[in-house]
Amino acid sequence: MSEGSLRSRPEFWPVTMLSIALIAVLAGWSGYTYIDRTRSDPPCSERTTLRVAAAPSIAPPVREIASRLSARDACLDLVIEERESAEVLRTVARTGSDVAVAVSDAASASPAGGKPSGSRASAGAEPVPAVAQVPDVWLPESTLWLRRARAVGAFGVPAEGISVATTPVVLALDEGTAARLAGKRGLTWQRLIGAAKPPVPVALPDPATSPLGFGALVGIRDIAKGHAPSTAGIMRRLSPYTVSTAGEATSDPVGPGKDETAVITSEQQVLFAADGGKKQIAIYPGTAVPSPDYPYAVITTEDEPRDYAAELLRALLADNGADVVAGHGLRTPSGSAPAGIVTATKVRTAAYPPAPLPSESQAETLLNAWGGVHISARMLAVFDISGSMAGVAPGATESRMDATIKAAQDGVKLLLPTTELGVWEYSTDLDGKRDYREVVPVGPIGPRRDEIIRKVGRMEAEPDGKTGLYDTALAAYRDATRNWTPGRINMVLILTDGTDDNASGISRAELLRELGELVDRKRPLPILFIGVGSEIDPAELNQIAKATGGQVALTAKPSGIRQIFYTALAEFSCLPPECRR
Repeated sequence: MSEGSLRSRPEFWPVTMLSIALIAVLAGWSGYTYIDRTRSDPPCSERTTLRVAAAPSIAPPVREIASRLSARDACLDLVIEERESAEVLRTVARTGSDVAVAVSDAASASPAGGKPSGSRASAGAEPVPAVAQVPDVWLPESTLWLRRARAVGAFGVPAEGISVATTPVVLALDEGTAARLAGKRGLTWQRLIGAAKPPVPVALPDPATSPLGFGALVGIRDIAKGHAPSTAGIMRRLSPYTVSTAGEATSDPVGPGKDETAVITSEQQVLFAADGGKKQIAIYPGTAVPSPDYPYAVITTEDEPRDYAAELLRALLADNGADVVAGHGLRTPSGSAPAGIVTATKVRTAAYPPAPLPSESQAETLLNAWGGVHISARMLAVFDISGSMAGVAPGATESRMDATIKAAQDGVKLLLPTTELGVWEYSTDLDGKRDYREVVPVGPIGPRRDEIIRKVGRMEAEPDGKTGLYDTALAAYRDATRNWTPGRINMVLILTDGTDDNASGISRAELLRELGELVDRKRPLPILFIGVGSEIDPAELNQIAKATGGQVALTAKPSGIRQIFYTALAEFSCLPPECRR
Protein backbone atom coordinates (compact mmCIF):
# COMPACT_ATOMS: atom_id res chain seq x y z
CA MET A 1 0.00 0.00 0.00
CA SER A 2 1.34 3.39 -0.90
CA GLU A 3 2.27 6.10 1.55
CA GLY A 4 -0.32 8.35 -0.03
CA SER A 5 -3.08 5.85 0.58
CA LEU A 6 -2.08 5.49 4.23
CA ARG A 7 -2.30 9.23 4.77
CA SER A 8 -5.70 9.28 3.13
CA ARG A 9 -7.18 6.81 5.58
CA PRO A 10 -9.46 8.46 8.19
CA GLU A 11 -7.77 6.80 11.18
CA PHE A 12 -4.56 8.72 10.43
CA TRP A 13 -6.24 12.20 10.36
CA PRO A 14 -6.04 12.81 14.17
CA VAL A 15 -2.32 12.06 14.12
CA THR A 16 -1.77 14.44 11.22
CA MET A 17 -3.81 17.23 12.81
CA LEU A 18 -2.00 16.79 16.11
CA SER A 19 1.37 17.05 14.36
CA ILE A 20 0.32 20.23 12.57
CA ALA A 21 -0.92 21.76 15.82
CA LEU A 22 2.32 20.87 17.59
CA ILE A 23 4.40 22.44 14.87
CA ALA A 24 2.30 25.61 15.03
CA VAL A 25 2.65 25.84 18.80
CA LEU A 26 6.41 25.33 18.64
CA ALA A 27 6.75 27.94 15.87
CA GLY A 28 4.67 30.42 17.84
CA TRP A 29 6.64 29.81 21.00
CA SER A 30 9.94 30.24 19.15
CA GLY A 31 8.74 33.51 17.66
CA TYR A 32 7.53 34.74 21.04
CA THR A 33 10.77 33.85 22.81
CA TYR A 34 12.80 35.50 20.03
CA ILE A 35 10.77 38.72 20.23
CA ASP A 36 10.90 38.65 24.02
CA ARG A 37 14.63 38.08 23.97
CA THR A 38 15.34 40.86 21.45
CA ARG A 39 13.09 43.20 23.41
CA SER A 40 15.12 42.50 26.50
CA ASP A 41 18.48 43.04 24.74
CA PRO A 42 20.01 46.26 26.05
CA PRO A 43 20.31 49.13 23.52
CA CYS A 44 23.74 49.93 22.11
CA SER A 45 25.51 51.25 25.20
CA GLU A 46 28.66 52.23 23.32
CA ARG A 47 29.07 53.56 19.81
CA THR A 48 32.02 53.90 17.48
CA THR A 49 32.39 57.06 15.43
CA LEU A 50 34.31 56.83 12.19
CA ARG A 51 34.97 60.28 10.74
CA VAL A 52 35.85 60.46 7.05
CA ALA A 53 37.07 63.68 5.42
CA ALA A 54 36.31 63.44 1.70
CA ALA A 55 37.08 65.90 -1.09
CA PRO A 56 33.94 67.68 -2.38
CA SER A 57 34.04 65.88 -5.74
CA ILE A 58 33.78 62.43 -4.16
CA ALA A 59 31.94 63.13 -0.91
CA PRO A 60 28.40 62.56 -2.32
CA PRO A 61 28.94 58.95 -3.49
CA VAL A 62 30.93 58.13 -0.35
CA ARG A 63 28.09 59.45 1.78
CA GLU A 64 25.57 57.34 -0.16
CA ILE A 65 27.62 54.16 0.27
CA ALA A 66 28.32 54.94 3.93
CA SER A 67 24.62 55.32 4.68
CA ARG A 68 24.03 51.72 3.60
CA LEU A 69 26.83 50.55 5.87
CA SER A 70 25.52 52.54 8.83
CA ALA A 71 22.03 51.10 8.36
CA ARG A 72 23.40 47.62 9.00
CA ASP A 73 25.20 48.47 12.23
CA ALA A 74 23.32 50.19 15.04
CA CYS A 75 26.53 50.84 16.97
CA LEU A 76 28.34 52.72 14.19
CA ASP A 77 28.24 56.47 13.64
CA LEU A 78 29.76 56.94 10.19
CA VAL A 79 30.29 60.65 9.57
CA ILE A 80 31.26 61.77 6.05
CA GLU A 81 32.57 65.34 6.08
CA GLU A 82 32.94 67.24 2.81
CA ARG A 83 36.23 69.08 3.36
CA GLU A 84 38.66 70.79 1.03
CA SER A 85 41.95 68.92 0.97
CA ALA A 86 43.93 72.09 1.70
CA GLU A 87 41.95 72.57 4.92
CA VAL A 88 42.54 68.96 6.01
CA LEU A 89 46.23 69.41 5.24
CA ARG A 90 46.38 72.43 7.56
CA THR A 91 44.71 70.35 10.28
CA VAL A 92 47.16 67.46 10.07
CA ALA A 93 50.13 69.79 9.59
CA ARG A 94 49.48 71.44 12.94
CA THR A 95 50.02 68.09 14.60
CA GLY A 96 53.61 67.80 13.43
CA SER A 97 54.63 64.18 13.39
CA ASP A 98 52.01 62.91 15.83
CA VAL A 99 48.48 62.94 14.44
CA ALA A 100 47.05 61.28 17.53
CA VAL A 101 48.04 64.25 19.66
CA ALA A 102 45.79 66.49 17.57
CA VAL A 103 42.82 64.21 18.12
CA SER A 104 43.41 64.28 21.85
CA ASP A 105 43.85 68.05 21.88
CA ALA A 106 40.67 68.55 19.87
CA ALA A 107 38.71 66.48 22.37
CA SER A 108 40.08 68.32 25.39
CA ALA A 109 39.38 71.67 23.74
CA SER A 110 35.74 70.80 23.04
CA PRO A 111 33.42 72.81 25.28
CA ALA A 112 31.07 69.85 25.31
CA GLY A 113 33.81 67.46 26.41
CA GLY A 114 33.20 65.27 23.35
CA LYS A 115 35.16 62.14 22.65
CA PRO A 116 37.80 62.19 19.94
CA SER A 117 36.91 60.70 16.60
CA GLY A 118 37.46 56.98 16.44
CA SER A 119 37.04 56.36 20.16
CA ARG A 120 34.35 54.42 21.97
CA ALA A 121 31.87 56.94 23.30
CA SER A 122 28.63 56.64 25.17
CA ALA A 123 25.52 56.99 23.06
CA GLY A 124 24.36 60.57 22.73
CA ALA A 125 27.72 62.15 23.59
CA GLU A 126 28.26 65.56 22.04
CA PRO A 127 30.71 65.19 19.11
CA VAL A 128 33.78 67.38 18.86
CA PRO A 129 33.37 70.00 16.09
CA ALA A 130 34.74 68.53 12.87
CA VAL A 131 36.85 71.57 12.04
CA ALA A 132 38.98 70.93 15.14
CA GLN A 133 39.64 67.27 14.41
CA VAL A 134 41.98 65.14 12.44
CA PRO A 135 39.79 62.66 10.51
CA ASP A 136 40.06 58.90 10.96
CA VAL A 137 40.10 58.48 7.18
CA TRP A 138 41.19 61.04 4.61
CA LEU A 139 40.00 60.81 1.00
CA PRO A 140 41.57 63.72 -0.91
CA GLU A 141 41.55 64.19 -4.68
CA SER A 142 45.13 63.11 -5.16
CA THR A 143 48.06 61.28 -3.62
CA LEU A 144 49.85 64.62 -3.98
CA TRP A 145 48.02 65.77 -0.83
CA LEU A 146 49.30 62.76 1.12
CA ARG A 147 52.83 63.58 -0.02
CA ARG A 148 52.45 67.17 1.12
CA ALA A 149 51.17 66.03 4.50
CA ARG A 150 54.21 63.81 4.97
CA ALA A 151 56.48 66.63 3.82
CA VAL A 152 55.19 68.90 6.60
CA GLY A 153 55.82 66.25 9.25
CA ALA A 154 52.39 64.60 9.53
CA PHE A 155 53.86 61.10 9.54
CA GLY A 156 50.62 59.62 10.85
CA VAL A 157 49.29 60.13 7.31
CA PRO A 158 50.31 57.22 5.04
CA ALA A 159 52.49 58.00 2.04
CA GLU A 160 49.97 56.28 -0.22
CA GLY A 161 46.34 55.24 -0.04
CA ILE A 162 44.16 52.83 -2.02
CA SER A 163 42.57 54.50 -5.02
CA VAL A 164 38.76 54.28 -5.03
CA ALA A 165 38.11 56.38 -8.17
CA THR A 166 39.78 58.43 -10.88
CA THR A 167 38.87 61.27 -13.22
CA PRO A 168 41.15 62.40 -16.08
CA VAL A 169 42.54 65.91 -16.44
CA VAL A 170 41.08 67.48 -19.58
CA LEU A 171 40.91 70.82 -21.35
CA ALA A 172 37.31 72.08 -21.47
CA LEU A 173 35.98 74.29 -24.23
CA ASP A 174 32.59 75.84 -24.74
CA GLU A 175 30.79 74.00 -27.54
CA GLY A 176 30.58 77.14 -29.67
CA THR A 177 34.28 77.89 -29.29
CA ALA A 178 35.11 74.28 -30.11
CA ALA A 179 33.07 74.47 -33.32
CA ARG A 180 34.84 77.68 -34.32
CA LEU A 181 38.33 76.33 -33.68
CA ALA A 182 37.97 72.74 -34.88
CA GLY A 183 38.78 73.04 -38.60
CA LYS A 184 41.15 70.63 -40.30
CA ARG A 185 43.79 70.81 -37.58
CA GLY A 186 41.47 69.48 -34.90
CA LEU A 187 41.48 70.26 -31.21
CA THR A 188 44.58 69.07 -29.40
CA TRP A 189 46.60 70.14 -26.36
CA GLN A 190 49.53 70.75 -28.69
CA ARG A 191 47.51 73.35 -30.58
CA LEU A 192 45.59 74.89 -27.70
CA ILE A 193 48.38 74.95 -25.11
CA GLY A 194 51.69 74.33 -26.87
CA ALA A 195 51.35 76.85 -29.71
CA ALA A 196 53.46 80.01 -29.64
CA LYS A 197 50.18 81.93 -29.88
CA PRO A 198 47.34 79.81 -28.46
CA PRO A 199 43.98 80.58 -30.12
CA VAL A 200 42.27 81.21 -26.75
CA PRO A 201 43.60 81.88 -23.22
CA VAL A 202 43.72 78.76 -21.03
CA ALA A 203 42.76 79.13 -17.36
CA LEU A 204 45.12 76.99 -15.29
CA PRO A 205 44.44 75.97 -11.67
CA ASP A 206 47.55 76.85 -9.66
CA PRO A 207 49.79 73.77 -9.99
CA ALA A 208 51.33 74.42 -6.55
CA THR A 209 47.98 73.67 -4.90
CA SER A 210 45.80 71.89 -7.47
CA PRO A 211 46.22 68.28 -8.67
CA LEU A 212 44.59 69.37 -11.93
CA GLY A 213 47.16 72.11 -12.43
CA PHE A 214 49.98 69.74 -11.60
CA GLY A 215 48.68 67.24 -14.16
CA ALA A 216 48.67 70.04 -16.71
CA LEU A 217 52.36 70.76 -15.94
CA VAL A 218 53.18 67.14 -16.77
CA GLY A 219 51.18 67.57 -19.99
CA ILE A 220 53.17 70.72 -20.81
CA ARG A 221 56.42 68.86 -20.26
CA ASP A 222 55.19 66.11 -22.60
CA ILE A 223 54.23 68.66 -25.27
CA ALA A 224 57.73 70.16 -25.01
CA LYS A 225 59.23 66.62 -25.16
CA GLY A 226 61.07 67.28 -21.91
CA HIS A 227 63.00 70.27 -23.33
CA ALA A 228 63.37 72.59 -20.33
CA PRO A 229 63.43 75.97 -22.20
CA SER A 230 60.37 75.00 -24.25
CA THR A 231 58.58 73.80 -21.11
CA ALA A 232 59.35 77.11 -19.39
CA GLY A 233 58.11 79.04 -22.43
CA ILE A 234 54.73 77.32 -22.38
CA MET A 235 54.47 77.81 -18.62
CA ARG A 236 55.21 81.51 -19.02
CA ARG A 237 52.43 81.88 -21.59
CA LEU A 238 49.93 80.18 -19.27
CA SER A 239 51.06 81.97 -16.12
CA PRO A 240 48.96 85.16 -16.51
CA TYR A 241 45.80 83.03 -16.61
CA THR A 242 46.52 81.05 -13.46
CA VAL A 243 43.53 80.86 -11.14
CA SER A 244 43.54 80.27 -7.42
CA THR A 245 41.29 77.40 -6.39
CA ALA A 246 40.03 76.35 -2.97
CA GLY A 247 39.83 72.75 -4.17
CA GLU A 248 40.03 71.00 -7.50
CA ALA A 249 37.17 72.82 -9.24
CA THR A 250 37.77 75.62 -11.73
CA SER A 251 35.65 78.20 -13.47
CA ASP A 252 33.70 77.29 -16.60
CA PRO A 253 35.09 78.05 -20.07
CA VAL A 254 33.69 81.14 -21.74
CA GLY A 255 31.89 80.91 -25.08
CA PRO A 256 32.34 82.72 -28.39
CA GLY A 257 33.38 86.33 -28.21
CA LYS A 258 36.46 88.40 -27.45
CA ASP A 259 36.72 86.96 -23.92
CA GLU A 260 36.72 83.27 -24.95
CA THR A 261 38.69 80.99 -22.64
CA ALA A 262 39.48 77.32 -22.23
CA VAL A 263 39.88 75.74 -18.79
CA ILE A 264 42.04 72.95 -17.40
CA THR A 265 39.57 70.87 -15.41
CA SER A 266 38.43 67.29 -14.81
CA GLU A 267 36.31 64.96 -16.90
CA GLN A 268 33.84 64.83 -14.01
CA GLN A 269 33.37 68.61 -14.12
CA VAL A 270 32.54 68.47 -17.83
CA LEU A 271 29.88 65.84 -17.11
CA PHE A 272 28.50 67.92 -14.25
CA ALA A 273 28.30 70.92 -16.59
CA ALA A 274 26.28 68.84 -19.07
CA ASP A 275 23.88 67.86 -16.29
CA GLY A 276 23.45 71.56 -15.58
CA GLY A 277 22.66 72.37 -19.21
CA LYS A 278 26.07 73.86 -20.06
CA LYS A 279 27.51 72.76 -23.41
CA GLN A 280 31.17 71.92 -22.96
CA ILE A 281 33.47 69.42 -24.59
CA ALA A 282 36.47 67.59 -23.14
CA ILE A 283 39.83 67.53 -24.91
CA TYR A 284 42.28 64.94 -23.63
CA PRO A 285 46.08 65.30 -23.60
CA GLY A 286 48.03 63.31 -26.20
CA THR A 287 49.30 61.06 -23.40
CA ALA A 288 47.48 60.52 -20.13
CA VAL A 289 48.78 62.75 -17.32
CA PRO A 290 48.58 62.27 -13.53
CA SER A 291 45.01 62.99 -12.49
CA PRO A 292 42.91 62.83 -9.32
CA ASP A 293 43.21 59.27 -7.99
CA TYR A 294 41.23 59.63 -4.75
CA PRO A 295 43.47 57.71 -2.33
CA TYR A 296 41.72 56.19 0.70
CA ALA A 297 44.13 56.88 3.57
CA VAL A 298 43.44 55.49 7.05
CA ILE A 299 44.89 57.76 9.74
CA THR A 300 43.40 56.44 12.96
CA THR A 301 45.52 53.93 14.90
CA GLU A 302 42.69 52.42 16.96
CA ASP A 303 41.71 48.84 16.12
CA GLU A 304 37.91 49.08 15.98
CA PRO A 305 37.76 52.24 13.86
CA ARG A 306 40.38 50.73 11.54
CA ASP A 307 38.17 47.66 11.15
CA TYR A 308 35.23 49.87 10.21
CA ALA A 309 37.47 51.87 7.87
CA ALA A 310 38.42 48.63 6.10
CA GLU A 311 34.73 47.71 5.83
CA LEU A 312 33.89 51.04 4.22
CA LEU A 313 36.78 50.63 1.79
CA ARG A 314 35.49 47.21 0.77
CA ALA A 315 32.05 48.72 0.20
CA LEU A 316 33.52 51.47 -2.01
CA LEU A 317 35.44 48.97 -4.14
CA ALA A 318 32.63 46.40 -4.42
CA ASP A 319 30.54 46.30 -7.61
CA ASN A 320 27.61 48.10 -5.96
CA GLY A 321 29.93 50.81 -4.63
CA ALA A 322 31.65 51.23 -7.99
CA ASP A 323 28.22 51.71 -9.62
CA VAL A 324 27.43 54.52 -7.17
CA VAL A 325 30.79 56.19 -7.81
CA ALA A 326 30.30 55.88 -11.59
CA GLY A 327 26.88 57.48 -11.22
CA HIS A 328 28.60 60.60 -9.90
CA GLY A 329 30.77 61.08 -12.98
CA LEU A 330 33.90 59.31 -11.73
CA ARG A 331 35.84 56.42 -13.22
CA THR A 332 36.92 53.29 -11.41
CA PRO A 333 40.53 53.02 -10.17
CA SER A 334 41.42 51.18 -13.38
CA GLY A 335 39.78 53.84 -15.56
CA SER A 336 36.45 52.27 -16.57
CA ALA A 337 34.04 54.89 -17.89
CA PRO A 338 31.51 56.70 -15.69
CA ALA A 339 27.77 56.33 -16.16
CA GLY A 340 25.49 58.62 -18.15
CA ILE A 341 28.02 60.04 -20.61
CA VAL A 342 26.52 62.71 -22.86
CA THR A 343 27.82 62.20 -26.40
CA ALA A 344 28.12 65.92 -27.10
CA THR A 345 30.71 66.28 -24.30
CA LYS A 346 33.23 64.11 -26.22
CA VAL A 347 33.93 62.31 -22.94
CA ARG A 348 35.50 58.99 -23.83
CA THR A 349 33.40 55.90 -23.27
CA ALA A 350 36.40 53.55 -23.45
CA ALA A 351 38.57 52.79 -20.44
CA TYR A 352 41.14 55.49 -19.68
CA PRO A 353 43.84 54.02 -17.39
CA PRO A 354 45.32 56.63 -15.04
CA ALA A 355 48.94 57.76 -15.38
CA PRO A 356 51.25 57.30 -12.36
CA LEU A 357 52.58 60.26 -10.43
CA PRO A 358 56.20 61.25 -11.01
CA SER A 359 58.60 60.57 -8.16
CA GLU A 360 58.67 63.14 -5.38
CA SER A 361 61.98 64.59 -6.60
CA GLN A 362 60.69 64.84 -10.18
CA ALA A 363 57.49 66.49 -9.00
CA GLU A 364 59.41 69.02 -6.91
CA THR A 365 61.68 69.84 -9.86
CA LEU A 366 58.65 70.45 -12.07
CA LEU A 367 56.97 72.64 -9.45
CA ASN A 368 60.13 74.64 -8.89
CA ALA A 369 60.34 75.23 -12.64
CA TRP A 370 56.78 76.53 -12.44
CA GLY A 371 57.74 78.76 -9.52
CA GLY A 372 60.52 80.23 -11.63
CA VAL A 373 58.05 81.66 -14.15
CA HIS A 374 55.02 82.24 -11.91
CA ILE A 375 56.26 84.12 -8.89
CA SER A 376 53.83 83.47 -6.07
CA ALA A 377 54.71 83.43 -2.41
CA ARG A 378 53.88 81.38 0.62
CA MET A 379 54.14 83.98 3.34
CA LEU A 380 53.50 83.99 7.06
CA ALA A 381 53.15 87.62 8.18
CA VAL A 382 53.62 88.20 11.93
CA PHE A 383 52.64 91.53 13.49
CA ASP A 384 53.71 93.08 16.79
CA ILE A 385 50.72 94.15 18.91
CA SER A 386 52.63 94.94 22.10
CA GLY A 387 51.57 97.98 24.13
CA SER A 388 54.15 100.27 22.52
CA MET A 389 52.45 99.82 19.14
CA ALA A 390 49.65 102.07 20.40
CA GLY A 391 52.10 104.96 20.65
CA VAL A 392 52.24 107.84 18.20
CA ALA A 393 55.70 108.81 16.98
CA PRO A 394 56.71 112.52 17.03
CA GLY A 395 55.36 114.28 13.97
CA ALA A 396 53.00 111.42 13.11
CA THR A 397 49.21 111.60 13.06
CA GLU A 398 48.48 107.90 13.55
CA SER A 399 49.71 105.19 15.88
CA ARG A 400 52.19 102.54 14.85
CA MET A 401 49.38 100.01 15.07
CA ASP A 402 47.08 101.98 12.75
CA ALA A 403 49.89 102.53 10.27
CA THR A 404 50.78 98.84 10.34
CA ILE A 405 47.19 97.79 9.71
CA LYS A 406 46.81 100.13 6.76
CA ALA A 407 50.10 99.01 5.26
CA ALA A 408 49.18 95.35 5.69
CA GLN A 409 45.75 95.84 4.14
CA ASP A 410 47.23 97.67 1.16
CA GLY A 411 49.88 94.97 0.84
CA VAL A 412 47.23 92.25 0.68
CA LYS A 413 45.70 94.09 -2.28
CA LEU A 414 49.08 93.98 -4.02
CA LEU A 415 49.65 90.25 -3.95
CA LEU A 416 48.81 87.74 -6.68
CA PRO A 417 45.61 85.78 -6.05
CA THR A 418 47.65 82.58 -6.02
CA THR A 419 49.97 83.77 -3.25
CA GLU A 420 49.35 81.95 0.03
CA LEU A 421 49.24 84.24 3.05
CA GLY A 422 48.72 83.67 6.73
CA VAL A 423 48.68 86.25 9.53
CA TRP A 424 49.76 85.98 13.16
CA GLU A 425 49.87 88.61 15.89
CA TYR A 426 52.18 88.56 18.90
CA SER A 427 52.94 90.21 22.21
CA THR A 428 53.21 88.15 25.43
CA ASP A 429 50.86 85.49 26.80
CA LEU A 430 48.23 86.00 24.10
CA ASP A 431 47.15 82.35 24.01
CA GLY A 432 47.81 80.91 27.45
CA LYS A 433 51.58 81.02 27.77
CA ARG A 434 52.03 81.45 24.04
CA ASP A 435 53.13 84.87 22.87
CA TYR A 436 51.40 84.55 19.50
CA ARG A 437 48.06 83.58 17.97
CA GLU A 438 46.72 82.98 14.52
CA VAL A 439 44.60 85.69 12.91
CA VAL A 440 44.26 84.12 9.44
CA PRO A 441 45.40 80.59 8.51
CA VAL A 442 47.76 80.28 5.56
CA GLY A 443 45.89 79.84 2.30
CA PRO A 444 45.44 81.38 -1.18
CA ILE A 445 44.64 85.07 -1.13
CA GLY A 446 42.32 84.94 -4.14
CA PRO A 447 39.03 83.74 -2.59
CA ARG A 448 39.83 85.26 0.83
CA ARG A 449 41.21 88.71 0.07
CA ASP A 450 38.31 90.66 1.59
CA GLU A 451 38.21 88.35 4.62
CA ILE A 452 41.93 88.83 5.27
CA ILE A 453 41.65 92.61 4.99
CA ARG A 454 38.73 92.58 7.42
CA LYS A 455 40.46 90.40 10.01
CA VAL A 456 43.70 92.37 9.83
CA GLY A 457 41.65 95.50 10.46
CA ARG A 458 40.52 94.07 13.81
CA MET A 459 44.02 93.76 15.26
CA GLU A 460 44.57 95.94 18.32
CA ALA A 461 47.57 96.73 20.52
CA GLU A 462 47.65 94.99 23.92
CA PRO A 463 47.78 97.81 26.52
CA ASP A 464 50.20 96.02 28.87
CA GLY A 465 51.71 93.58 26.39
CA LYS A 466 55.45 93.15 26.04
CA THR A 467 57.40 91.96 23.00
CA GLY A 468 57.78 88.17 22.85
CA LEU A 469 59.88 88.36 19.71
CA TYR A 470 62.20 85.36 20.10
CA ASP A 471 59.56 82.76 20.98
CA THR A 472 57.32 84.03 18.20
CA ALA A 473 60.06 84.12 15.56
CA LEU A 474 61.03 80.53 16.36
CA ALA A 475 57.41 79.29 16.30
CA ALA A 476 56.73 81.07 13.00
CA TYR A 477 59.88 79.68 11.44
CA ARG A 478 59.07 76.16 12.59
CA ASP A 479 55.57 76.43 11.13
CA ALA A 480 56.84 77.78 7.81
CA THR A 481 59.54 75.08 7.67
CA ARG A 482 56.97 72.31 8.16
CA ASN A 483 54.75 73.81 5.49
CA TRP A 484 57.45 74.77 2.99
CA THR A 485 55.88 74.55 -0.47
CA PRO A 486 57.74 73.92 -3.75
CA GLY A 487 56.86 76.21 -6.62
CA ARG A 488 56.63 79.26 -4.34
CA ILE A 489 58.85 81.84 -2.71
CA ASN A 490 58.56 80.88 0.94
CA MET A 491 59.21 83.52 3.59
CA VAL A 492 58.36 84.78 7.07
CA LEU A 493 57.71 88.51 7.51
CA ILE A 494 57.91 89.89 11.05
CA LEU A 495 57.12 93.45 12.05
CA THR A 496 58.36 94.75 15.40
CA ASP A 497 58.80 98.09 17.14
CA GLY A 498 61.21 97.00 19.87
CA THR A 499 63.55 94.37 21.24
CA ASP A 500 62.56 91.13 22.92
CA ASP A 501 61.65 91.81 26.57
CA ASN A 502 59.92 88.56 27.51
CA ALA A 503 61.77 87.39 30.63
CA SER A 504 60.19 83.94 30.52
CA GLY A 505 61.04 83.30 26.86
CA ILE A 506 64.05 81.79 25.12
CA SER A 507 67.31 83.73 24.77
CA ARG A 508 68.75 85.08 21.55
CA ALA A 509 71.46 82.43 21.63
CA GLU A 510 68.84 79.69 21.93
CA LEU A 511 66.85 81.19 19.06
CA LEU A 512 69.91 81.34 16.79
CA ARG A 513 70.87 77.77 17.65
CA GLU A 514 67.35 76.51 16.89
CA LEU A 515 67.20 78.45 13.62
CA GLY A 516 70.55 77.01 12.60
CA GLU A 517 69.15 73.50 12.98
CA LEU A 518 66.00 74.34 11.01
CA VAL A 519 67.58 76.14 8.04
CA ASP A 520 67.76 74.04 4.88
CA ARG A 521 69.61 75.72 2.03
CA LYS A 522 67.80 73.49 -0.46
CA ARG A 523 64.54 74.93 0.81
CA PRO A 524 65.19 78.66 1.24
CA LEU A 525 63.06 80.32 3.88
CA PRO A 526 64.25 83.84 4.78
CA ILE A 527 62.92 85.99 7.59
CA LEU A 528 62.28 89.58 6.58
CA PHE A 529 62.10 92.01 9.50
CA ILE A 530 60.37 95.37 9.30
CA GLY A 531 61.55 97.44 12.26
CA VAL A 532 59.74 100.65 13.13
CA GLY A 533 60.66 103.24 15.76
CA SER A 534 63.74 104.27 17.69
CA GLU A 535 63.63 101.36 20.16
CA ILE A 536 64.75 98.86 17.51
CA ASP A 537 68.10 97.13 17.92
CA PRO A 538 69.34 96.71 14.32
CA ALA A 539 72.13 94.36 15.36
CA GLU A 540 69.61 92.02 17.04
CA LEU A 541 67.38 91.82 13.96
CA ASN A 542 70.26 91.54 11.51
CA GLN A 543 71.77 88.65 13.43
CA ILE A 544 68.47 86.73 13.37
CA ALA A 545 67.69 87.56 9.72
CA LYS A 546 71.21 86.63 8.58
CA ALA A 547 70.85 83.18 10.16
CA THR A 548 68.01 82.48 7.70
CA GLY A 549 69.32 84.34 4.65
CA GLY A 550 66.86 87.15 5.28
CA GLN A 551 66.96 90.94 5.46
CA VAL A 552 66.05 93.84 7.75
CA ALA A 553 64.31 97.06 6.74
CA LEU A 554 64.07 99.92 9.25
CA THR A 555 61.99 103.07 9.48
CA ALA A 556 61.86 105.68 12.22
CA LYS A 557 58.27 106.72 11.51
CA PRO A 558 55.10 104.68 11.04
CA SER A 559 54.56 106.35 7.68
CA GLY A 560 57.57 104.44 6.38
CA ILE A 561 55.98 101.06 7.02
CA ARG A 562 53.86 101.26 3.91
CA GLN A 563 56.75 101.89 1.51
CA ILE A 564 58.80 99.10 3.08
CA PHE A 565 55.85 96.76 2.83
CA TYR A 566 55.38 97.62 -0.83
CA THR A 567 59.06 97.14 -1.59
CA ALA A 568 59.18 93.81 0.21
CA LEU A 569 56.10 92.46 -1.57
CA ALA A 570 56.58 93.97 -5.04
CA GLU A 571 58.54 91.02 -6.39
CA PHE A 572 55.63 88.73 -5.56
CA SER A 573 53.04 90.75 -7.46
CA CYS A 574 54.37 90.49 -11.03
CA LEU A 575 56.47 88.41 -13.39
CA PRO A 576 59.97 89.02 -14.84
CA PRO A 577 61.28 91.22 -16.31
CA GLU A 578 59.14 93.82 -14.57
CA CYS A 579 59.78 92.49 -11.06
CA ARG A 580 62.64 93.77 -9.01
CA ARG A 581 64.95 90.90 -8.21
